[in-house]
Amino acid sequence: MKKIVLGFILLIVFQSCITKKGTIYMQNDNYPASIKTSFPFEPTIKSDNILNIVVSGDNPQAASVFNIVSMNKNLNSDKNFLTPTNVTYLVDNNGEIEMPIIGKFKVEGLKKSELITMLKKKISPYVENPVLFISILNYRVYVTGEVNRPGEQKLENGERVTLLEALSKAGDLTINGNRRKVRVIRENDGITTINTIDITKPEFINTDFYFLQQNDVVYVEPNKAKIGINSITPLATIMSIVATGISLYVLTARL
Repeated sequence: MKKIVLGFILLIVFQSCITKKGTIYMQNDNYPASIKTSFPFEPTIKSDNILNIVVSGDNPQAASVFNIVSMNKNLNSDKNFLTPTNVTYLVDNNGEIEMPIIGKFKVEGLKKSELITMLKKKISPYVENPVLFISILNYRVYVTGEVNRPGEQKLENGERVTLLEALSKAGDLTINGNRRKVRVIRENDGITTINTIDITKPEFINTDFYFLQQNDVVYVEPNKAKIGINSITPLATIMSIVATGISLYVLTARL
């Protein structure tokens, strides 16, 4: 009986072992370390994006045709007045938006700079020296698994978020999160890819998944300690029943 209990305790100790090497992010032999990002990041426009597009130029009146306005009534007079609204366009299932005068055109798959270049060509016949401001209003990612605050992470302050920033917004990984196996699930052109990132190594900064894209899903899988504890729980129940049975048998045999 003592051997069974001792073996059970040792099993828990070994399964629950969490090493320092498995918990520290971006490990390096020498500090400070410098890692140069080898590529610039720019968000790609996707279906269901809500785009804020504002047009201006040398002739504001000509540019105003492309900016949606609303008619409001002044309660203190009989006059109506125009006020600009948030100029938004939903990218439909075909990856298209529709703007005044220039009509429908495809934007899905374009970088923001590419869309600005395209729109300048389309608008130039109507507005001299057009200037465009474009932003993605519903840029968001999702974080789930072994983090403290799983769920949708909305990015109110921009369209550029790193994997570490998204994990930070989710309350960081729990002690049971596997730092070596962080999954980034990404959809591009109807194809979903599942990619594994090791955030204990600084080299992940130069992967395509350091900067997250719109609607990326980040999943942090549990480490061996968490899996071990979960697998031990039913085993502990069985061993407890067995130990109780043995104890009852010994007591009964002494009577």
